[in-house]
Amino acid sequence: MAVLITLLVLGGFPAAANGGFMDQFERSVGAGAVPELVKSYGGEYDLPVWERQWLDEVFQRLVQATARKDVIPYSLTVLNSSELNAFAVPGGFLFITRGLLRDLNGDPHKLAAVLGHELAHVELKHGINNVLRQLGMTVLVEVGMMWLDLANAEVVRVASATLLQLLRLGWGREAEYEADLLGQKLAAAAGFDPAGAVMLMDYLLSIESEEPSAGIFSTHPPSASRRARAAQELANFWSDPVKLDETTAAKVLGDGRKYPSDPRKDVIGRFAVELRSGDNTTTNLVIHDTQLQEERMWLGDQHVTEAAWSPSGQYLAVVVDEGESQGVWLLDRYGRVVHQWRQYPESRLSSLEWDPAGKRLAYVVDDGASAQLVVGYVPEQASVALYRGSHVLDVQWVEDGSGVVFNDGSHWYLVEGPQTQPVVVFNPVPRVVERRSLLSPTIERDGDTIRLTRPQLQVP
Repeated sequence: MAVLITLLVLGGFPAAANGGFMDQFERSVGAGAVPELVKSYGGEYDLPVWERQWLDEVFQRLVQATARKDVIPYSLTVLNSSELNAFAVPGGFLFITRGLLRDLNGDPHKLAAVLGHELAHVELKHGINNVLRQLGMTVLVEVGMMWLDLANAEVVRVASATLLQLLRLGWGREAEYEADLLGQKLAAAAGFDPAGAVMLMDYLLSIESEEPSAGIFSTHPPSASRRARAAQELANFWSDPVKLDETTAAKVLGDGRKYPSDPRKDVIGRFAVELRSGDNTTTNLVIHDTQLQEERMWLGDQHVTEAAWSPSGQYLAVVVDEGESQGVWLLDRYGRVVHQWRQYPESRLSSLEWDPAGKRLAYVVDDGASAQLVVGYVPEQASVALYRGSHVLDVQWVEDGSGVVFNDGSHWYLVEGPQTQPVVVFNPVPRVVERRSLLSPTIERDGDTIRLTRPQLQVP
């Protein structure tokens, strides 16, 4: 009996052996640790109703993509702490601090990356398996009795206390990498952009660079390593290039796009871009301002080879030639460089093409040996290489932004991206607009006594 239990504990209790009981045990262990965790983070934080509805919509979409949703009742608690943190304990209890929720600034894709990662820990049983391994031989007999009796409060108490200790140490480097991968898949399956995982890592890296002692997710592997893995995985969420027959190509290309066909004209109608030859074989970026009836030069004497306005007119993307390298820069409507967005040494860039939403920019990177089709997320640093070949020509987005079409010199190809869905809260509770009375209190005098009375307002 002891040998059997040892194998079950060290092996994480195979599903065929434990059935529904181990799910119940896992839930009990996690529930035992929850009160102490909530207390240590300042208790629960009550979000405004509309924000809570939005958060629950993101969370429930992710839960529906999990494999254990029918056996684990997942829940999400917002903790009243300014610390930047999120974690999960066995049994489906997820937590995120109000500090991290605030810093994500309403970005559903980054939030999905955070929650997807924590859901993955529960899906993969990282927590409960670590607890069982830590308990080892000391409670084998009690676990065996509990398995048979379906109840042993002391074992659950010990396991919950062990869980609290292990949670501070983390589940281990490989477990974190596994959760990153599955979390990215859960986010994509739930209709969120898997690039959110890369954007999240960039966010963590920015915090670590500004405040190295911040300690956010200190039990996780280095953020740079996690980012590299998430970025490498991103291409797997896009399809391989599919060759289009003439009829299909004509249909896709003939659908038209809902933004100006001339990317050098501002959609608002104020600015028009001209690339004008200058001195010393340079090409200057000249802007024609139709409102002020004047022209001006942006970027000084920089050599600009490509320019394209975003569909909303928020950004002007330009390719700047810096001799040994070229880069994609993003300018605002005042001509200021807001992002020196991409840099490619010893390569030529071309074919800037915005997606209809203005959130992604496709372009071609040619290093002389081959050409590569790249899609970058604006203004984030996430990007994905979709195709490499001898030629990449005539890059265009599908009308709804679901994919990119290009020509290799002989045929048209389509690469479809991950399908995303906006977060929609059905039957939302409306925000209440506070109205203040413009009426002044009435002053009543009764001898030496003064009374203030509030006017009675009748609601029609």
